[in-house]
Amino acid sequence: MIVKKVMIIDDEYAARKNLRRVINSFPELNIIAEATNSASAVSQINELKPDIVFLDIEMPGGNGFGVAQSTSHVNYQLIFVTAFQSYALDAFETRAIDYLLKPVRPELLKKCLAKILLQEKLAREALVEDSSQSGGVVLSDGTNKRVIAFHHICYVEGIGRYRQIHLTKQGIEVHKMESLVSDTTLDTFEKKLATKHFVRNHRGYLVNIAQVKRLYIESRKYVITFNENDMKIPVSRNKVTKLKELISAYNQV
Repeated sequence: MIVKKVMIIDDEYAARKNLRRVINSFPELNIIAEATNSASAVSQINELKPDIVFLDIEMPGGNGFGVAQSTSHVNYQLIFVTAFQSYALDAFETRAIDYLLKPVRPELLKKCLAKILLQEKLAREALVEDSSQSGGVVLSDGTNKRVIAFHHICYVEGIGRYRQIHLTKQGIEVHKMESLVSDTTLDTFEKKLATKHFVRNHRGYLVNIAQVKRLYIESRKYVITFNENDMKIPVSRNKVTKLKELISAYNQV
């Protein structure tokens, strides 16, 4: 069993105590440090290099978003833990893999942990290879190679250390799964898919223009929806103009 090094960052003692109790019920997790303010959090993350960080958003000396930005060079899985549902959209514009509301319930942490461990298992086996001659992205599980056709990809999402390739309905039917996981960077995916109607709409997402249904403003933020599912994903403001042009150009073809 692989044990993950965990860090808790929250200025409220009661919140840390509850989260500590829940985390300690999982043998896969080992709490190595706690911090109660932004400065201490950044310092300890840089020094201890945790695998997973449970991070509050509102705290003295700054906030969780600042901590995440200041430690973006450290390779860890980020989970926001907060009492405020209103931060959800902002949280998922960061590198966060999950967003939990206080008090954290064991069953929700179990789902979050399962997501992390599954992604790590799949990512250890997944490798994107040269797709120039294959007609798609090639993923290997160590034994067999799976070719994911370009038109079977709806969008690619950055989740912590990994990238999740979300499939179209046809792709799901062909591969008998909704998505695949890879540790290949979004930059690499962007280079391989840029000439196949894919565009980087956000630092954490790469979308298939053919799958985009609508681009609009919601809660003062740009989002896009897709033709075949109910997902909404954010669009960086500096990408809006380019995305509008590409959607228009594609629809005229």
